[in-house]
Amino acid sequence: MHRLNNAVEILLCLFIAGMFGFLSSCVDEIDEEFRFTSTRKTMGQYIEDEPDLSEFTAILEKSKTLGLLKAYGLYTCFAPSNSAIEKYYEAKGKSSIDDFTEEELKQIAYDHLVYGDTLTSGDFGIGRLNQMTMSRGFLSISYSANNIFVNGKSRLVEKDISTHNGMLHIISEVIDPSRYGVVDQLSKEERFTLFYEALILTGLADSLQRDVDESYNPNLYSHFIIYPRETNPSWRYDEVPEQRRYGYTILMESNETMEANGITDIESLKTYAASVYDNVYPEDAGITDVTDRRNSLNRFVAYHLIDKELSLEGFIDAYDNGNVVKTVDMYEYIETMCPNTLIEVTKLRKTLETNLLNYIPSTGRRVEILSNFEENANKAQNGIYHEVDKMLVYDQVVLDEHSSKRLRFDMASLFPEFTNNNIRGQKHTLPCKHVWFPHNYIERVKATPQTTLGYVESNERLMNYQGDELFMDVKPGNLYEFTITTLPVPAGTYEVRFGYLTNYGRGVCQFYFDGVPTGVPVNLNNDGAHEAIGWVRPGSDLSDLDGFENDKMMRNLGYMKGPACLQAPDPVWTGGAADGRRDRRHLRKIIGIYTFDKAGHHTLSVKGLSGGQFMIDYMEFVPISALENEDIY
Repeated sequence: MHRLNNAVEILLCLFIAGMFGFLSSCVDEIDEEFRFTSTRKTMGQYIEDEPDLSEFTAILEKSKTLGLLKAYGLYTCFAPSNSAIEKYYEAKGKSSIDDFTEEELKQIAYDHLVYGDTLTSGDFGIGRLNQMTMSRGFLSISYSANNIFVNGKSRLVEKDISTHNGMLHIISEVIDPSRYGVVDQLSKEERFTLFYEALILTGLADSLQRDVDESYNPNLYSHFIIYPRETNPSWRYDEVPEQRRYGYTILMESNETMEANGITDIESLKTYAASVYDNVYPEDAGITDVTDRRNSLNRFVAYHLIDKELSLEGFIDAYDNGNVVKTVDMYEYIETMCPNTLIEVTKLRKTLETNLLNYIPSTGRRVEILSNFEENANKAQNGIYHEVDKMLVYDQVVLDEHSSKRLRFDMASLFPEFTNNNIRGQKHTLPCKHVWFPHNYIERVKATPQTTLGYVESNERLMNYQGDELFMDVKPGNLYEFTITTLPVPAGTYEVRFGYLTNYGRGVCQFYFDGVPTGVPVNLNNDGAHEAIGWVRPGSDLSDLDGFENDKMMRNLGYMKGPACLQAPDPVWTGGAADGRRDRRHLRKIIGIYTFDKAGHHTLSVKGLSGGQFMIDYMEFVPISALENEDIY
């Protein structure tokens, strides 16, 4: 994969020429290079000269797009063959290109083009590509036998055709993403009419309408970019989000699943919902208005709705990267639109099962996501929907399970913006991407003007949970100050912690939980070997080989070792520490013990006291009843 900045190349060439006194000759060379005098054709020329791409050439010409592919810039193009376009015409009830408007043709062209990157088939991976198309959509890659598919249907007939300004792949079907919103798309599904009726009746369909924040302009924030990717930095480069998209996921039972549970119409669904939610929320049992968020039917439907667009990989598999120890079960927590509720997603290592919703270990009870839709058929303009195999409810059994175990929230899981804008869940690359966020881009984060929120995507050199991290930065001479709103936590008494990676640029800060100071300031520069923390590597003390006595001593000082479920596969920065428990720089700070009278969100506020950068990897909420038998993972 290559990304270039032509302006940077020109300036660099001019600078070098000036140093050697050959300015005029260098300018001549630049002019020739950027006239594409290379023996290789431009992408536009290649497509134009290829007989089996003549229909696509016509689309590019009539949409005034062909010229772009003959000019500057880098492109990846998925070009449909003539037969693919003829099938597309027939499917749309058209006879030729003349039956489309210029705007429609531009949409078709842009659906097949990625600007700014040359993507070979080796760059694809599985699932959604990082890069957007020129129509501001995302493409999904899947594999079957020896074939590669784009959006499930478009097979790569010929791949990795290198041109002067890009990479070309020829495909068997026109890429035709849905232009419908997720609710409109769902309305066409005949197997889910009862759920759809409830979605409309409760008014919750109105919560699934947003698509793109048109007021967001990334060009206003170019000052955040200190290390452009084009300069080939050694370990990191900076970006700002290209757009601010919203997205949704609907989990739903089919009519058949409903019927198997005695539900055949909306009235019997109301009765079923009341049998679940009136027990969990008895104080709201008398509310009959189905549009009231406390009503049982409303809660039933809302528990199926998520304000993140989650592909099958996006529930948990996308985060099972090299930083995750493969012998330890994984957990992810997702907030639903039912107030103050979570869905737990489990990945079991021994049985190789994934995407288990609200798994109950003692009984094996779980809800599973089915793959019953043709690839991408359940994908809408602003979301996606999936079928579940059983009734998905937040009943007392689920509530009790969530209330009795350690809840560890990777910080990136708190923010729908990360998922909806393809920021979280990317595979490790070097250099590593740092994403900077303008103020108010992330709804759950409030920060002072001098504080800037950043995110490090998965990096196998970092001893971080799932490889990523959140950080707050300030210019020299300033102090950071911010507040993060957590995911909802059930009522109960919990020990609250935050996990972080120390270094000598962190500084000292004061924590506040739900607005109340949490003891004395904390020096985040200190690694575990500092006397104020007392970390001892497990196995290094013959009288305490497992490190459990040292764990007790550290807890008395308000600290814990990192979890043994995370690792840094590239040891360049860790000295070869096997996992987070054996790395003295990865620590957990115990913020305090708190009693929550009711389920709800909480806030973690931090004020810098000595400058430096703040970093946070995850938060933990551990019921005090679970502390005695808590594992090291």
